[in-house]
Amino acid sequence: MKLLCSLLGAQGDVIARVTQLGRLLTARGHSLTFLGDFPENVLQEIAAMQAQAVKQVSDQKFDALLIGSLGGPDRLAQIAKRIPSLILVQEGFLDLMSLKGDFIHWVSLFRSARRIVFLTDVQKDKTFASFTSGLESKILTMPSGTSPDLSKLRAGVEKDYFGVVMHAPVLPHKRQVDLIAAGERLREFNLVFTFIGETHGLNALPEGTKKIIARHPSRYQFVGYKTGQETHAILAQNDLYCHTSSDESWPQSVLDSASMGLPLMLSEIEAFTKLWTHGVNCLKFPTNNPDFLASSMRMLLQDDVLRQNLITQGKNTAKRFPEERFHSAMVQMVEGLTQ
Repeated sequence: MKLLCSLLGAQGDVIARVTQLGRLLTARGHSLTFLGDFPENVLQEIAAMQAQAVKQVSDQKFDALLIGSLGGPDRLAQIAKRIPSLILVQEGFLDLMSLKGDFIHWVSLFRSARRIVFLTDVQKDKTFASFTSGLESKILTMPSGTSPDLSKLRAGVEKDYFGVVMHAPVLPHKRQVDLIAAGERLREFNLVFTFIGETHGLNALPEGTKKIIARHPSRYQFVGYKTGQETHAILAQNDLYCHTSSDESWPQSVLDSASMGLPLMLSEIEAFTKLWTHGVNCLKFPTNNPDFLASSMRMLLQDDVLRQNLITQGKNTAKRFPEERFHSAMVQMVEGLTQ
């Protein structure tokens, strides 16, 4: 089967997730072409799986279109008219209210498909019903899985600081500024904050935040985009995963960090409501409130029992979503297509 995998507008977690799936599909004899703008390390990954990467789609024919991110709906609507057999949408926040100006493009995209499958973290019945009426549609509610071997990566890791890590591109709604401001309120601790993700938005940060980063480059480290394996290695060097976003799907790094044995601190947004419970398997905090975040982090740093309880319950939660289950479902959907 010839698959076109769109990663237009995709960020690190999604790219890692879809390229991992691509390795599995190419190993099973399927032909994959990845559409998007990719950094060099991703291009190397794609070449290693004997797939190709393109920025534009020619007249080449494909059997299915797999959408890995909600970027470029106007382009995808035109592409889907030529490959209408299936669309797989792998995003957790597929909500027409959040698509804003792209609403018309997405309706056009969905209407150009004969058959559509949604792979999503959170099912929103009313939203899906509004544009799947009359389509042969299937909704599979499932987060992408995590490897059971990730906890081994942290074995023997020794350092003289407490590492706090976050995985997200530098964008206003990812709210890295909250974590940096909280860090300034915790100067009595030997903390190092590592931010994984695209750094194009660094110059747009508030001037005060940029001055803090410039004064303490060893305390606030922005390491840029990393592949899935590179991300795992960085997560393994840290002690706490913190996600400050005000608008989010379901970051893969949240599950991966829990599986590794990192306690979680997550913002109070919809993506984290059903699976993650404050005081049980994570701590939660409101966005745009660095004082609250700093107080919660101070409590976590000073309470070994709380920290260990969150680690244990986080691991138990992550075990519910093994990657084998996710990959099996994806392969069955792809290979079950009617040619």
